[in-house]
Amino acid sequence: MLLQVENVYKSYSKSCGIIKKEKLQVLKGVSFKLHRSECLGIIGESGSGKSTLGRLIIGVEKPDNGNIFINNTNINSSRGKSIKKDVSVVFQDYFSSVNPRFKIIDIISEPIRVYEKLSKKDTTLKIINLLERVGLSKKFLSRYPHELSGGQLQRVCIARAIATKPKFIVLDEAISSLDVSIQVQILDLLKELKNDIDISYIFITHDLTAVTYICDRVIFFHDGNIVEQVDNIEDLKNVKNDYSKNLLQAATQMNVREAIYENQRVS
Repeated sequence: MLLQVENVYKSYSKSCGIIKKEKLQVLKGVSFKLHRSECLGIIGESGSGKSTLGRLIIGVEKPDNGNIFINNTNINSSRGKSIKKDVSVVFQDYFSSVNPRFKIIDIISEPIRVYEKLSKKDTTLKIINLLERVGLSKKFLSRYPHELSGGQLQRVCIARAIATKPKFIVLDEAISSLDVSIQVQILDLLKELKNDIDISYIFITHDLTAVTYICDRVIFFHDGNIVEQVDNIEDLKNVKNDYSKNLLQAATQMNVREAIYENQRVS
């Protein structure tokens, strides 16, 4: 077992007037597991709490109650700091997740400098290797983020995410800002990396089509709760929960609309 999330709760203070505040419960007793070498999809609409869950898993926020374990170590314990490099993240907004004043070599080298003691030459060689692994050449080393397309910059973010050889990556709406054709390219890259370096993913999204393309299992998330879990992606069509059925139906209708549009565009 790679990741265990046990009965996790999370709330935020919500202002209700000048002085009074109340708690907004975002996560309500969430529990699930991530196995090695798998991609687990977490799907839900905006505001369902899935991105909050992602922030807890990577350790940037702490749960109010419950525990999160990576390799049987509680990430919020005193020993948890030593396993932070075992998890990386790729966000939806690739432009805001990098420093626009940094060159690509500096962006990718950030986690390497934190966790490894390499010479400048060895660091550069490692970064070139990482760029090539995500389908980019060394000519990108000296470029700035604004000189790259969205797909290219997301590849840089993926290169940075795998730089520390993490056990798994949290992908938080990582393809939703990209054009459909570029989305497929990034998904293919993620599948290739999963096989080549034996990495696991938590794929947080609202896009059920992408889930069926890359994920082994899927969790349906609604109003801070897991409402249904499908342990074999082949059984996705047999969901029982009404919320899951509605998402599945909406995804099917969207696929039909996209197919009609594509046929009209080609003709």
